Amino acid sequence: MEDCQLEREERIASYPRSFVRFLGTAGSRFIMLSQRRSSGGLWFSYGGAMGVIDPGPGSLVRICAACPQLSALDINTIILTHRHIDHSSDLNALVEGMTLRSAEKRGMVLLTDDCVSQGDSVLLNFAARKLKEIPKHADGHRTELSPTATVESVIHKHHGIQCYGLIFRGAGLPTWGIISDTAALPDFPKRYEECGMIVINTTIPLPRAGLEHMSLSDVRSLLQVLHPQLAILTHMGGWVLDLGPDEAVGDLSTEKTRVIAARDGMIVDLEGQNPIQEG
Repeated sequence: MEDCQLEREERIASYPRSFVRFLGTAGSRFIMLSQRRSSGGLWFSYGGAMGVIDPGPGSLVRICAACPQLSALDINTIILTHRHIDHSSDLNALVEGMTLRSAEKRGMVLLTDDCVSQGDSVLLNFAARKLKEIPKHADGHRTELSPTATVESVIHKHHGIQCYGLIFRGAGLPTWGIISDTAALPDFPKRYEECGMIVINTTIPLPRAGLEHMSLSDVRSLLQVLHPQLAILTHMGGWVLDLGPDEAVGDLSTEKTRVIAARDGMIVDLEGQNPIQEG
């Protein structure tokens, strides 16, 4: 047990105190199925919470392959923004890792009500009974991640299912947010105005009828009225990848906001002066 604790401390020491790592940046089922970009979601460490957001296909594999090392045994939190398979398929495997070494119920999975209320629950009963907490998203509600950190749920609009973005707040820590899969909504500038960094799922270049996803055009419009220091685009679909992600975001930066395209494995130090690191 002491050896396991030492290994965990060494893993944690290899990373910034507060950070996110992009386990995958794929957007759309087509990119997920081809694995042109990985689809593992986002690892985060913030205010004593450590976990994964939207663990899609390959999340566990990307965690095990990460350098510096990560381990599913270290996480205490999993968050699903919505139930779609490219955001949830590795959920139960990560719950297994989160609870494996605990004789008591452990950890939290924050998800939407329709993740578990429908007949095809994405959280298996076998996994659910091991968890200490299974809170549900509610618009504007702040879920406690630790004694010093919370995450607020921000309602989205995405193809008739429940979907939420996230705003992370912590004592003495920078506030940051995620805009998940959604149509562009007029209240986003107000809801996300506190965020110094925003991760935006940006699947298409231009708005398309019937596709409730943020586009590059939507991001450009949003950043005329919302001014984080850093905006990171991820969850990129084939059209964006064909343009070339770096080229696609090239004219989106403003005087107040630096915009970059995420890369698989990229690490962002949430408290760093030079936040972007290669993974």
